[in-house]
Amino acid sequence: MDERTSLIGRLLPFIAHRRLEPGDRLPSERELAERFGVSRGALREAIAVLETLRMVERRPNSGIYLRAVDKQGSLDAIVLQAELGIPLTETEVREVVELRRILELQAVRLAAERRDAADLARIDQVLAESARVIGAGENLADQDAAFHLAVVEAAGNHVFLRVVNSFYLLSRTRRRHYFADGQRAPLSHAQHVALRDALVARDPDRAEAAMGGHLRGVESYWMELLQRRSRTD
Repeated sequence: MDERTSLIGRLLPFIAHRRLEPGDRLPSERELAERFGVSRGALREAIAVLETLRMVERRPNSGIYLRAVDKQGSLDAIVLQAELGIPLTETEVREVVELRRILELQAVRLAAERRDAADLARIDQVLAESARVIGAGENLADQDAAFHLAVVEAAGNHVFLRVVNSFYLLSRTRRRHYFADGQRAPLSHAQHVALRDALVARDPDRAEAAMGGHLRGVESYWMELLQRRSRTD
């Protein structure tokens, strides 16, 4: 982790700890640099990243202010939090799970209608690698993400693909935990194969049903994690 990312990882919990609300002014650059023991230049670089992610805004001759991140922040802001190990709130997890379902169910319908031979070849390559990984007793997390992204890519909308990719970036660590014991991988792979067969048949309804059933298992896992966290808080 570079210095800028490390500093951001310290700034965000500091903001949360101070219970700053949208519109509140952050301490000055000088105060923040002194608090975290970094140069003003390093602090400015970190703040610039938060500005780009629409988490804060700099007002000329006034200072740095916290934005309403839940309304104005970018999706990449949530990805950054996940990569820094900052837990998502219960509401954020529920909303991410819900939005993923909406996007992927639509994506698989489009993929069934639009896929071409190159898309199927890419999906088959991922499935072959998945089978190898399962046979070797390795973690399926990377191949799971690759399969879903290959399906979304077959929908033929690259902006759509970029949005869905963000969800796989922010769930990377938890996905590795999900597949860690090796027990979920064979079922997930079988469901992926069924999805692939629906795409081959160009059957949007069958593809959507297969994706819906597949996602329900993953969603139950996320909800179970939330319940565990609630019981320990």
